Amino acid sequence: MANERMIEYLQSRIEGIGFRDLQGFVVDKDVCCFCGTCASLCPRIGLEEKKPKLQEYDPTCSMCFRYCARTYFPEDEVEKEFLGGQRQNFLLGYYQKATAAKSTDNAVVKVAQNGGVVSTLLIRALETGLIDGALVTGKAGNWVPNPYVARTPEEILAAAGSRYTMAPSMLPYSEAIYEYELEKLAFVGMPCQIQAARKLQLWPPLSDALGKITLIIGLFCSSNFTMDLLKNTVYQQMGVSLSDVKKFDIARGKFFVYLNDGSVKDLPIKETKVNNWASCQYCKDYTAEFSDISVGSVGAPADDWNTVLVRSDVGAKLFDDAVAAGKITVADTLDLSRVEKESLRKKSQLAKMDERVYSAVQLLNVSDVEAKTYATLVSLGYADITMLAKVMKTEEADVRNSLNTLQQRKWISATDSKYTPVNPANVIKAEIDKFEANIKKIKSDALVDLQALYVQNNLMHVRYKEFMDLI
Repeated sequence: MANERMIEYLQSRIEGIGFRDLQGFVVDKDVCCFCGTCASLCPRIGLEEKKPKLQEYDPTCSMCFRYCARTYFPEDEVEKEFLGGQRQNFLLGYYQKATAAKSTDNAVVKVAQNGGVVSTLLIRALETGLIDGALVTGKAGNWVPNPYVARTPEEILAAAGSRYTMAPSMLPYSEAIYEYELEKLAFVGMPCQIQAARKLQLWPPLSDALGKITLIIGLFCSSNFTMDLLKNTVYQQMGVSLSDVKKFDIARGKFFVYLNDGSVKDLPIKETKVNNWASCQYCKDYTAEFSDISVGSVGAPADDWNTVLVRSDVGAKLFDDAVAAGKITVADTLDLSRVEKESLRKKSQLAKMDERVYSAVQLLNVSDVEAKTYATLVSLGYADITMLAKVMKTEEADVRNSLNTLQQRKWISATDSKYTPVNPANVIKAEIDKFEANIKKIKSDALVDLQALYVQNNLMHVRYKEFMDLI
């Protein structure tokens, strides 16, 4: 069972693994999503503006590494066991229901980013006793993200709206346990951060009785930004004081800034990409596929509605209860194709692959399309044939042939219709081993006879010293 394997992994103290490994494998490789889990669990780790930093000695207890959102997380197994099914949609993950929804509370809608569904669900979860508090992210002065523990409807509403800057949303987890002694928690976060929440849900490391995550709400995310977006782009480039901003939004290829005086300014989204969070280029999850409920705005019938993907039984029970209680209204006017389009765009973004990598891979006697197929899979993580063909802009028949060859050479593995790359270190080692074995075979089976034949037929052409060197 996946949960048994994961619990065994989370319980284990991996000998010799500590923050230096988190630094090397996650932080230095720009895949850190700044969720704050490591700093929440370990008092020796602090947070700088863009990354975690070790402040004292490293005891190599491995907790920071094990609970990191970017380390071991068996996606297929988690999906089956915690969401109750296997994805029927490659682009959106497993879900039980997709609908457009909106809060019926005008006070919620007034402060919400769109339809107020997230705030309404959290408040309902408080009212029904599903949770005692929620890990949410509000804003401090000048729109600096402020993660905190919300324990009342008022505190939940204070966090309404999107920030569009990365925040250590998991940082208040330890505070919820040690200061507030909360037993049941909700977590609201980005797709990349939810893996850490699932790990904490499986095996809470700080308390046996407290800090149990019972609800995870994920937010649709195409990419996120550093605080430089607000400091440099909004303030300097657009000439807008952050104190005058009512809300931010991204729609129709533009970054919108809504001001308190009712005016709106915008900027093409391509002009904001310089401020993208580094790890966003490696993320393929647009709809928060491992949450209990995913919420966004793309595909909704209007700006004051939400798109909702209900995934788990926990999520379905809460959502249906909120609808039955008249807290949320739903509509069947959802355009799911728009959500799929955005998800495809994110899943198909490729990390830049240097041309010398292709050249080096081709030295292992693979064709251009085979090298491209493997490199694309390494970048995507996994894909089916249709997805690969779209990304590579290659005929499906050619991709299928390439996959068959790579599978025979054990460069990739396949489960059902999904293909996954084998670790490049293992691939290269196996190829080197085969090469060395072939060289030994050539030396033992061919070299002696060929050399004898050469000497017999060319003795008069071989200088004495050269001849002695050869024998």
